Amino acid sequence: MMITIAVADFNQTFCQGLKTMLEQVEGFEVVLLPAAGFNPEDLSKLHIDMLLVDEDLYEDCKTMPGKRELCWPVKKTIVLTMDCNEIAIPSSVVEAIRKGAGKREFTERIMKLTQVELV
Repeated sequence: MMITIAVADFNQTFCQGLKTMLEQVEGFEVVLLPAAGFNPEDLSKLHIDMLLVDEDLYEDCKTMPGKRELCWPVKKTIVLTMDCNEIAIPSSVVEAIRKGAGKREFTERIMKLTQVELV
């Protein structure tokens, strides 16, 4: 089973590194989304199983003009943060992971959220 993961972050070097790391995991396919003009509603047009999104980008989208509460079309979202202890997101909606986490931690979290068994 292939898991499609989208990554949206302001730092394109970080995005490319994360893509390279995650694509080493069998069954992972990674799509990079541009931070400029990022609109979560556009995600409904793509087949994405998991969204990894920068904390600032996530916060910006939550407060878009005309939006009372943003409904993320991707049910499984992990917010990329520098410090998980300082992030103020509702834990029932999304999870957070440190940007400096290793491949194993990213893999385990993605597998858990997509309910795929680690082999």
